[in-house]
Amino acid sequence: MPRFTQRQLSALTRNWGLFIARNTSTPLRIGAIVLAAGSSSRLGESKQLIDLDGSPLVRRAVYSARDAGAHQIIVVVGALAESVIAAVGNLPDVAFALNRNWQSGIASSLTSGIEAARQLSLDGVLVMTTDQPLISAVSLRKLIEAFESGHRVVASAYDDIVGVPAVFGSEHFDDLMKLEGDEGAGRWLRAR
Repeated sequence: MPRFTQRQLSALTRNWGLFIARNTSTPLRIGAIVLAAGSSSRLGESKQLIDLDGSPLVRRAVYSARDAGAHQIIVVVGALAESVIAAVGNLPDVAFALNRNWQSGIASSLTSGIEAARQLSLDGVLVMTTDQPLISAVSLRKLIEAFESGHRVVASAYDDIVGVPAVFGSEHFDDLMKLEGDEGAGRWLRAR
């Protein structure tokens, strides 16, 4: 479970950080995109619906995003849309985005989530998956705080690999929507 010191956050954001002056009396609207549309074919059962300590992984991801301070949470559904929606339940500030092309890979789910984020006029999004249940809301909050301090891309790093969860400013939405197939946000981050 990654925990970040200020020095580590600075190192993670050094290459992508761009200080944006803003009026601090107007807080940024940062949402979360929870990618939960796949069929988990390699696992043989839906990762999103696996129960951990009495709660499906998708619901745990939603709670983590909410507890980290996300203003709006977008859950991207696809293969098992009805089951995933039922597992999340009727929670405030949660919207669902249907990815009709979920079979084409994770990039289409990211695009569906970003389209929803644009409709909600979010300044940035925390992109996360459901298969990282040990990442705490505290760790996610540190990513969001680094973003709020002026860094426009803030990513996690584990085993020297940069990836999600990560926070992206809205100015990066177009680039992220150009990804195809199984290219996810992590691949985009590593290519920068």
